[in-house]
Amino acid sequence: MEIYQHIFEYTPDALFVIDQAGRVILANAQAETLFGYTRSELINHPVEMLIPARFAALHTGHRARYITEAHTRSMGGTAELFALHKDGSEFPVDIMLSPMMLHGDQLVLCVVRDITERKAAQDALTRQTSELRRLHAELELLANHDGLTGLYNWRAFYEYAEQMLKTAHRRQENATLLMIDLDHFKQINDRFGHAEGDRVLQAVASTLKAAARENDIVARHGGEEFVVAALGLSEAESLVAAERLRAAVAAIENMKTRITTSVGIATLTPQTQKHETRRILAELLDKADQALYAAKHNGRNQVCHFNRLTDLAQPATS
Repeated sequence: MEIYQHIFEYTPDALFVIDQAGRVILANAQAETLFGYTRSELINHPVEMLIPARFAALHTGHRARYITEAHTRSMGGTAELFALHKDGSEFPVDIMLSPMMLHGDQLVLCVVRDITERKAAQDALTRQTSELRRLHAELELLANHDGLTGLYNWRAFYEYAEQMLKTAHRRQENATLLMIDLDHFKQINDRFGHAEGDRVLQAVASTLKAAARENDIVARHGGEEFVVAALGLSEAESLVAAERLRAAVAAIENMKTRITTSVGIATLTPQTQKHETRRILAELLDKADQALYAAKHNGRNQVCHFNRLTDLAQPATS
């Protein structure tokens, strides 16, 4: 029996034996060290004296239920547990409970382990992980978005537009590209400086994003050129959408000069055969660019669809 007493007394965890009334009837040396009480201050006192006040009532209920349905509870668990030192300070703990019978009385062996260092390490790891996730999100944002306007950059646009074309093929829907170029943008930079030019690009970008549909892909193509990819628009609907974007930009206020745009449109009708998505996208961009050139050539501040280029090329009749 002496060896068991020795084990109980000098085990590195704090040990308590609790009776059915929730009183401490035994405590070891580590319990005194961990909680700051002498053994005489612990024995025959409610175990709730070792529980922070905000948890005491809840603990009393848990203890009463445990007595009626006693079972071994291992260390750890999903809930954070805290104990109360004599000086009023709290510290995180792991607790193991084990029912035991002694002389016909039902008792509970309670093992308490201070996990302050372990929890500090876990909290530090959690903070580091959160910071790494934040940095990763920032890097992903920088990789996919234009630094000046916040729109998708060319690389991201290519990726998402290819996905849109695959969706269009699967659903047998139209896909439309709108190429948008600021009219006389060089003159803005020359007259008012590059800072004003940047402010114009930012205003146009936010206007296009606001005027486009929620699922449209809006990107900065480079320089003063933007591109929008849209799903499900007919040729007539694409002209309406392009005109809406052109008018929205023309309505921008508080700039040093009026801003206008020219818009070129290309529409891909449903394909019966599957084609290489990258090649199809390149062809659409080329057609939209040709339509944009026509819009510029015919006076700027207007929209033009690639399918109507032959009409524009016809000589006018009196």
